[in-house]
Amino acid sequence: MDYSAQPFAQVQPRRAVDAIMKQIRDRIQSNELRPGQKLPAERLLAEQMGVSRNTVREAIRMLEVSGLVTLKKGATGGAFLNDSNTAALSQNIRDGINLNQYDATDLIDVRLVLETYAVERACLHATDEEIDELAAIARQSKLAESSEPNYEQRLVLHMDFHRKLAAFAHNRVLEVLTEPLLEMTRQFHLKSGPAAGMETHELRARLVQEIQDRDPEAAKKILAEHFKALQDRLFAVTLHS
Repeated sequence: MDYSAQPFAQVQPRRAVDAIMKQIRDRIQSNELRPGQKLPAERLLAEQMGVSRNTVREAIRMLEVSGLVTLKKGATGGAFLNDSNTAALSQNIRDGINLNQYDATDLIDVRLVLETYAVERACLHATDEEIDELAAIARQSKLAESSEPNYEQRLVLHMDFHRKLAAFAHNRVLEVLTEPLLEMTRQFHLKSGPAAGMETHELRARLVQEIQDRDPEAAKKILAEHFKALQDRLFAVTLHS
């Protein structure tokens, strides 16, 4: 591994862990460090930054907790930058819900804003093959409504439809933001329990058709209907809880 690039700067012993993390984050932000890249060895980082290897080790451990790096063992192991910290972001948001910082109504409102944008982008930028894939997931999800007794398995297909919708909008930031929101939605549905869902499948089929027709305004109206139905269900669950 070539570590001939500009060395890391020395840090002060006080709050050294935070300073190490900041330097690494700054280099990720500037694209000097990229996803999948291996960080320099603890020994080299410690020498460059003027701290102990234990201090470097603690900083790397904190970066692992935050979802920025993965630690691998073995001769070819070390600290590697993750492709995405979506999983950590998702967990942080769910922790916030558990602390009553968010509620499901807020979740639905934000998802409606993001997916309205996703639908418009998909109408304009999704390929025909991608729209066909979206349609196939919608059909599979509808079939599972009557053939799959495990509600959690049916939820996988529900979430996959919205995940693909975000992907086919061809906006990477949208994908990253959508993933934790879908995980939050899944947790909400698991908590509230199964409900009659054929209306969802009918709306979804209409939505796919409008995307196939490349009609963003019509697609956005159908999406709004879908989230209105979800909002009504949320109100009913809250009323009887």
